Amino acid sequence: MKNTNKKFILLLSFVSIFVFNSCDPFEDTYITLSMDTEFNAAGIGPNISVTNNFCLSQFDDYNNNKDKLEEIKYITSAYFTIYATQGLHGKNLTITLYQADGSTELLKFIVPTFIANDYVDKPLKINLTDQEIRNLNAYLLNPKNDKCFVAKFEVSNVQPSLTPYQLNSKVEFLTELKVKP
Repeated sequence: MKNTNKKFILLLSFVSIFVFNSCDPFEDTYITLSMDTEFNAAGIGPNISVTNNFCLSQFDDYNNNKDKLEEIKYITSAYFTIYATQGLHGKNLTITLYQADGSTELLKFIVPTFIANDYVDKPLKINLTDQEIRNLNAYLLNPKNDKCFVAKFEVSNVQPSLTPYQLNSKVEFLTELKVKP
């Protein structure tokens, strides 16, 4: 009898472990959505100023899961130089992100000195304040509504200013999509 009880308890233990640790097909799924926008500038002027518009609907991960989205949350962001004329640098790199209206600021990131080639193989992490993260997450509420953004990239006192320069870069905003089964 003791042997039967031990086998029963052992079997019950295995079943419990399997049930509580198995994959639940009804659990939410999380997908990382990389929203990126490119900034391309060429010129000889003392300043760079490029503005881009983008929307969630431009990204396949959003479109493929739009009907099942429960939440979108900001994770992190970074700046990358794709290509830059050798020696291109300037002052006050400013990256600003607005809501679709172009006037409601969500975040503003400033670096006092900008050397374009420093970020070719090493991205510049965009550090946001807690308030800016709250602003972004509040804007991303109601994830089934396509949200649009205006991104602005600026650099002042660009050198070399007497010869033509070219800058191709991008900013990437990582978000987490919570998708219901």
